[in-house]
Amino acid sequence: MTHQPKRHPDNSNLHLHYESTFRGLSVLTRHAPFITEYLEGIHETTQLALRAHRQVFAVRFDLHFPDDDSVPASDNTVISRFVDSLTFRIQSARERSRRLNGTAHQTDVRWCWVREVGREGRPHYHFVLLLNRDAFNTVGYFDSARENTYGRIHAAWASALRMPIDDTNGLVHIPENAGYHLSQDDPAEMDRYFVRVSYLCKAATKVYGNRCRVFGCSRG
Repeated sequence: MTHQPKRHPDNSNLHLHYESTFRGLSVLTRHAPFITEYLEGIHETTQLALRAHRQVFAVRFDLHFPDDDSVPASDNTVISRFVDSLTFRIQSARERSRRLNGTAHQTDVRWCWVREVGREGRPHYHFVLLLNRDAFNTVGYFDSARENTYGRIHAAWASALRMPIDDTNGLVHIPENAGYHLSQDDPAEMDRYFVRVSYLCKAATKVYGNRCRVFGCSRG
């Protein structure tokens, strides 16, 4: 029988998960092992979103750095700026809608991210965003000029990189079928979602020991 280490070889504080499910939800088994603490973080963040909102719109996307070294990528400063910028843009959109219509569904902004390093040595981020589905229910057209969720993500990443938005085309990647409509009444959709986001928790391609956080999620 193949030996299965219980802890990550590069970070002994992290535990490895080999099972095909986590808390009753399926995971993407071909990418096992997963990091238990990251699975737990995404699961808890998702449950917090569902406790705050009856229905949740979740979208998974990737954030890339430019190919040159024009933007420092050796710490988490850029992803922190992205979270702040995206949260501001989402809440500002809700406030504009309220002023225009007299009322608007509000939303908490919850999120999880992981930092990975590709074969070429450049880091990138995988990101999951969770919003009130009554306020946002689609990514929208992939056009940074539009006032939609994609446009806000793109603009926030450009702001975080401190680059003109036209110079960041191609640095935000939305995979196919990236959006999920979650509710406590639809366990099948929740299972499909968790399979997808479990990819973020795979032990492979994570780099430790450089004083850079590898996983982050919203709190409270």
